[in-house]
Amino acid sequence: MKKYIIVILIFLLYSCGANKYSSLSKYNYFESEGDYYRFKNDSAKVTMLIFGNFKMAQNKKQFDSIRSGLNTPIHKFKGEKLFYLQNSTSKTYDCALMIHDKDVPPIKESEKIITKSIKCGNLVLSFKISKEGHKETRQFYLDNFKCVN
Repeated sequence: MKKYIIVILIFLLYSCGANKYSSLSKYNYFESEGDYYRFKNDSAKVTMLIFGNFKMAQNKKQFDSIRSGLNTPIHKFKGEKLFYLQNSTSKTYDCALMIHDKDVPPIKESEKIITKSIKCGNLVLSFKISKEGHKETRQFYLDNFKCVN
């Protein structure tokens, strides 16, 4: 019985940690820029250009409301997020913009995810994108993830 309770507690803690959103996400906004959207968060001093046709969550409530329509598997990007995004046309990739409390490597690659990290003001931000989908799409996102001057 004790093992059962411990397993449930670990699962609950893991679930909560995987869907944590930063209080700075309330400052996210998007502007149409031709065929793209410009994501900006002036408080975090970050911007990036993204393609349209996406499902996005900027808090846990939004994530829970779109989760059933997302392609699986959904990557559990651990840590504090500014947003979670999945392509809604072909559902070939998902990504997240994260906030860290310490410096992290500028580029990190695992079997399933590529991460680019930058320091904007006092914040360390990482853009994580799954390797599914087109290499050109991943590179476009990574190239357009920048600090706001």
